[in-house]
Amino acid sequence: MSREKALKRINEYLAKQEPQKVELALVDDVRAEMAQANKGAMKGIDMIEAAKRPLENSLRDNKELFKKLQRTKKAAIELGASDIIKELQKYERQVEENIKSIDKILGGL
Repeated sequence: MSREKALKRINEYLAKQEPQKVELALVDDVRAEMAQANKGAMKGIDMIEAAKRPLENSLRDNKELFKKLQRTKKAAIELGASDIIKELQKYERQVEENIKSIDKILGGL
């Protein structure tokens, strides 16, 4: 085989190989970007999960507190303690708002 024929065959071979290398490089880029995107998503999901548990605990505590406030208010009404009733009603409204806010946040997670 002459040198010219050999070079021609080598060039033809390389011409066929080059697109594959470019395609592989593009796939490598996509893989790297996927890994980076997944890393960010996983970090965000972990942060949300870490925040979710305290919110669930707070929701439970607020619901229990609301029940206790209602029982206490009922007793204050029976005793005629109007100052205490007003204070308890203020706390009830605050706890109700806490419950609504936490429910809304947890509903969005």
